[in-house]
Amino acid sequence: MVNGVWNDGPNIYYDGDSVNSATATRKMYQASSLAYLNYWDFSDNNKMACESADPAPSSISITAGSELTIYWEGAMSELLNKAGTGDTDGTNPWVHAMGPVTDYITSCNGACSSFTADDAGNAGWTKLATWGLDTSQSISDDLRETMAGKPEEYYPTADQGKGLWGIAKLVEDSSSWTVSIPKGLQSGEYLVRHELAAVYSPKSSGGGPQLYVACIQINIQDGGEDQLPQGTPAGSLYETDGFLANYDVYTDSTVFEDIGPAPESSTTATASTSKTPSTNMNVVTQTSTRHLASTSTSTGTSTKETIAATVAVVSNMPPSASSSTFSSSSTSTSTSASSTGSATTGRTCKSRKRSPAGQDSKRSLAAMGRHKQTHMKRRLEY
Repeated sequence: MVNGVWNDGPNIYYDGDSVNSATATRKMYQASSLAYLNYWDFSDNNKMACESADPAPSSISITAGSELTIYWEGAMSELLNKAGTGDTDGTNPWVHAMGPVTDYITSCNGACSSFTADDAGNAGWTKLATWGLDTSQSISDDLRETMAGKPEEYYPTADQGKGLWGIAKLVEDSSSWTVSIPKGLQSGEYLVRHELAAVYSPKSSGGGPQLYVACIQINIQDGGEDQLPQGTPAGSLYETDGFLANYDVYTDSTVFEDIGPAPESSTTATASTSKTPSTNMNVVTQTSTRHLASTSTSTGTSTKETIAATVAVVSNMPPSASSSTFSSSSTSTSTSASSTGSATTGRTCKSRKRSPAGQDSKRSLAAMGRHKQTHMKRRLEY
């Protein structure tokens, strides 16, 4: 494992792009299609797993206990250089701020390059962590003002009290997110499913939650003895007429249930460069998420936002608090705040800047890379 080495996400617009022969991120949607999943897709195993995507040609090597940091990039420049969006190094920030960030993992049972779309659809997925609405924290005043000018007013409003959505945290942290890979997990190849669930356009107003999902193939090295539990089929993570499908951020903005199955009690994950939120009914754990593409609809106009995915492992050293043991009887718990590795995904055609050899490990995560929502391209650093 070498720090500072990037792996680009696929280019959905040009199959002949050289990044498509070396990417570890699955090419999860067509350039002409929607970039997100709708609530009526929730029962479809293949769509919910990895959008029925074929395997990527490679997998990222990562040490057990390290973290994947995900950088998102918006399709449009409406938030570029705006207050509260961190330092995206000239790339477009992610454009939505309300909704949870959730990560899942499944074993490829061998090489992920042979783990087909049907295999992913039939697999059991284990939640690593999720950050829903943390009512012990607040969105920054800068980002709140920026979102009001988008316009996409942030809820809960300042008058309603505290509430920091996982996606808002991602935007504040320079459109980046980090997920921890359990230290005790057996060596081998796994598929990480990174999900952003934007809730700005509720079903009650003719929309519904928009799930931006990315699947990154990883090769865990120096692992332990732990195996993943049976897990949950992707088409059973959420109900088509359940809480997430019917959630209205504008009427229920101060309460949000943790979505999906509970994470394993031993699983730890942290949002990049952030502290673990206080434990409360609205937050289980922080997890890294990555996304492939997003589409936003506002005032009747549909705008496709593809995301460029970048996965970067910043450090091979496992965090001191990240050891874990999987158990089928485990319950959900909060996570530790330290992180060692990182992964990013998104969909974009643009390439990301690279630092001179050996320099990336000296840079902050926020300055290391970004995701683009303009095209389908992912980049991984390991």
